[in-house]
Amino acid sequence: MRISALGLWLLVAGVAQAQVRDSVVAFDEVVVRSAAPDAVVKARSSTLTTSIGRGELKKAACCNLSESFETNPSIDAAFTDAVTGTRQIQLLGLDGKYAQIQTEMTPLVRGVLANSGLQFIPGAWVEGIQLTKGIGAVTNGFESMTGQVNVELLKPDEGLSAEKPRLAHANAYLANSGRMELNGSYAEHLNAKWSVGTLLHANQTRWFRDMNIDGFADNPLGGQLNGMLRARYVGQNGWEGLFTLHALKDVREGGQLGPTAPSVPWTSSVAQQRLAFTSKTGWVNPDDPDMSVGIILHGYSQGIDARLGPVPLGSRQLLHGLQQGGLAQLLVRDGGSWWSQTSGLSWSLDRYVMDWHHPGIAHDDSWVESAPGAFSEWTLDPSSKLTAVLGARLDRHSVAGWQFSPRAHLRFAPIKRLTFRGGIGRGYRMAMPAVESLGRFASARSINHTVNPWGSRSNVESGWTASASGVWSYVANYFPGSVVLDLQASVLDHALVLDFYQSAEEVYLYSSSLQARSASLQWEHQFSKNWKARAAYRVQSVTAAFFGVRDWVPYVAPQRIMLHAEYQFRQKWFTNATWQHYAGMPLPPGPGGAVRETSPTFALLHAQIRRETAWGDAYLGVENALNVRQTEPIAGVVDHLDNHRFRGADEYAFLAGFDATRVWGPIFGRMVYLGINLALTEGHD
Repeated sequence: MRISALGLWLLVAGVAQAQVRDSVVAFDEVVVRSAAPDAVVKARSSTLTTSIGRGELKKAACCNLSESFETNPSIDAAFTDAVTGTRQIQLLGLDGKYAQIQTEMTPLVRGVLANSGLQFIPGAWVEGIQLTKGIGAVTNGFESMTGQVNVELLKPDEGLSAEKPRLAHANAYLANSGRMELNGSYAEHLNAKWSVGTLLHANQTRWFRDMNIDGFADNPLGGQLNGMLRARYVGQNGWEGLFTLHALKDVREGGQLGPTAPSVPWTSSVAQQRLAFTSKTGWVNPDDPDMSVGIILHGYSQGIDARLGPVPLGSRQLLHGLQQGGLAQLLVRDGGSWWSQTSGLSWSLDRYVMDWHHPGIAHDDSWVESAPGAFSEWTLDPSSKLTAVLGARLDRHSVAGWQFSPRAHLRFAPIKRLTFRGGIGRGYRMAMPAVESLGRFASARSINHTVNPWGSRSNVESGWTASASGVWSYVANYFPGSVVLDLQASVLDHALVLDFYQSAEEVYLYSSSLQARSASLQWEHQFSKNWKARAAYRVQSVTAAFFGVRDWVPYVAPQRIMLHAEYQFRQKWFTNATWQHYAGMPLPPGPGGAVRETSPTFALLHAQIRRETAWGDAYLGVENALNVRQTEPIAGVVDHLDNHRFRGADEYAFLAGFDATRVWGPIFGRMVYLGINLALTEGHD
């Protein structure tokens, strides 16, 4: 909380002048304003958790969750291939699949949606994000290995009051890539106990764009329909509940779709759908607020139908998957003046029906994964300087067997503005490489595998993660700043790896070990009321044992630098810019004579300007303003010796040299977008 220097000076001067004149000065009103930071490290948390608010999300296009971290130095977003358009995140060098990504503590990005579930959370729906580096809490399951991303969505009663019983908002977005989006939300108080809300999203990409002139669409065409119905209950005697029905359908088509496509084109088609219901009810003891009980029930059915390759030929990849299951969880919390504990029971159940066909490989399987478990986590908080959290969970997985997950976190603040944190713990997950790495198989390589692609004990991944951090907060010239040093190491004793190094004609899939180490330094400072900046530097090393020889994991930048600045003009104009520098990434050899190499270093520049008004706001932005573009992301599709003719998939040179997986940078180039947010009823802030 801060009173402006000018207001304080006027107050002191007015009082002094009144004393000299022996008179009284009366002020009609004194307004004290405080503003919560858009992204802030939780001070009392035992883990290094950053709370990202809607103000931070507005600084990027933020069409979906995979695009919500452009201003965050801890997460990288990258395309997995050059045809499906799938964006995945890397948290401190490791793929996002090793982090537990949830919506309001219920799973979404896992199973058959592990490859693209991030794209099914529209940015306009997001109320806030909690990003945790390091091993997570045992109360959220055994799958957290390198971090947690929990997304809080807009609640049905958000912003409602007796004076504003109804609220509605709309958002529209258009980009020169051909992408169009519409978002809408509506909330209403039904009575003193019930509120209902609706979240709607639709997007479509219709324009075929080929900026690098290789005959392949730079972005897949298609669209998505996504909707959510929510109801919130706040009753008497401490009872409340939140109920959600979610449905979506997404269809994407890529490949040689243009007017110059050959007679036998290489195409991709990926269709996904989801139907889910979630019930979260809780009771807080009116006589003891430290004692509460929570029940989570979550059920879903989700599927994927993917087809990649030349239509009439035998080298086409097919993947059909259906996952039906749910989660039941009981949590009981109790505590005293310096301690608290959360214990409970959980049971996750998933039934899979999977069919995967790739040249030389065919797997048609169905199986059930059942994992009942128990957990307990104790927090000791004897003073404001020290917090210790000790927890463990024990799960009986029907495929993996017994899984014990001990975890510990420590927070120590020797002085007011300096905080040290450390944590260590073990996590597990079931790998599904055919789904998680779908786009990584978009090449002429055949698959040589020593493990089943799913449903067996060989698919269990497990490992330890240790982290340490220091946060120093300070005030300079009345404005806040912070310095964050973060160290993290993950050792996966069992991990499924894709080995592209052994051969240019094959990709090997087998169980091995994986090690990831990272160190980052971040500085953030607010220089005045109107502008602030952020700078970060990160080094990371990710290696795996490829047939016993430890080597770099490809497509991971060993260094990254980020600079971010934002400024607020008068009349509610806001602008920000983010510059990111990526060091060269190791690239494996590929079909058609591609040799092992290191990608070029490159930098991306994003910028946006936004204007707030009484009816909402409008924004204009640019991504990749420097127009950085990978010149030939797909190998083997252009015959440079024959007047740069596009090859068809029926040609031997195409089939032998095709590779759409060696993607290290942007494909489309500069993207300009325009958006508008409207408050359709009274209540917009």
